[in-house]
Amino acid sequence: MKILILSSQAKNTGSTLRAEYFFKYLKKINSDTEYIKPPFNSLPLFLDFILSLFFYFFKILNKKYQIIFIVKPYPNTVLPALIHKMNGAKIIIDIDDLDFGYRKGFVSTIIKWIQNKLINTADYLTSHNDNLIKYIKDNHKNFNQKIFKLNQCVDLDLFKVDNRNKIEAKKIKKKYLNKKIIFYMANLNIASYLDCILNAIKLIEKENFILLIAGGGPLLNYYKKLTKKLKLEERVEFLGPLKQKEVIKFIVAADLCLVYYKDLPVNRYRASMKLREYLALKKRVVANDIGEIKNFKNFIHISKKDIKSFSMAIKKQIKSLDKINKKGYKYIIKNYNWEIEAKKFYNYFIRGKYFE
Repeated sequence: MKILILSSQAKNTGSTLRAEYFFKYLKKINSDTEYIKPPFNSLPLFLDFILSLFFYFFKILNKKYQIIFIVKPYPNTVLPALIHKMNGAKIIIDIDDLDFGYRKGFVSTIIKWIQNKLINTADYLTSHNDNLIKYIKDNHKNFNQKIFKLNQCVDLDLFKVDNRNKIEAKKIKKKYLNKKIIFYMANLNIASYLDCILNAIKLIEKENFILLIAGGGPLLNYYKKLTKKLKLEERVEFLGPLKQKEVIKFIVAADLCLVYYKDLPVNRYRASMKLREYLALKKRVVANDIGEIKNFKNFIHISKKDIKSFSMAIKKQIKSLDKINKKGYKYIIKNYNWEIEAKKFYNYFIRGKYFE
């Protein structure tokens, strides 16, 4: 069956990584699966969405697909897909966030209105979070029986501790000798909340550590300036944008990894990719108690929601460095494995002949 996978957002975003991982494992089962990589990194004023609309139109214009799977409902991908729908293609839209929740006022209203309209063009929906699935069912009742849970998973072929990563991690530890290494990674945009993490780090006194931050994005320079303003230059180092395979050695080297969300309604519908990847590499994790984080309570250290409590949890774990994370690795292998997830999708939609 000819399947096309598209990501509406820019190529340096988490949702695009979700599309790429899904493609990698679905193609192993269904060889006639195609993925078109987004042409741009994030651009100001939504320019990447506007320009990629024309890119996708011309890329898929003279092709034929039976299923088009789209991560995030935006016009740049859904409108080109609708041409194929007129020729019999089925559209599956993956909703991995409430995007309007990160914005305010008019922009938030417009995003919500556009996405609601585009969602209704789909034949089926997927999502990764139980709270988000409930929200979708409550607000799009015609999809009550047409939504499939596609978990946020880990590429376990990539996120593994091999000899090369061990050697590279030793070099990193040597560079920061006698310091505990704390690690955080994100696309540094409005949903990263690095300002909260930096303020939490500011509250930790006396401990000898370095916070390594991997990721680029539109707010990178802002966060660098904030680091300087908070006088954290000696305790924080920005690694810049890294490919996923380059990130792994830093995670392996880390003594502690971080996940932080602001206490906002939108964050109750997220599924943390970084949390799962940290645990796949058997790392200790501190996260604050927002949304799905509680589901990992047996495998990570969870603080209260506020910055001060998060800071206290980091300080405590720098000192203790226990082994709670070891159980987390097995939990990820069993429950958040892209190879297993792609097979579930294939068995439901293709082998199950859902659309025939």
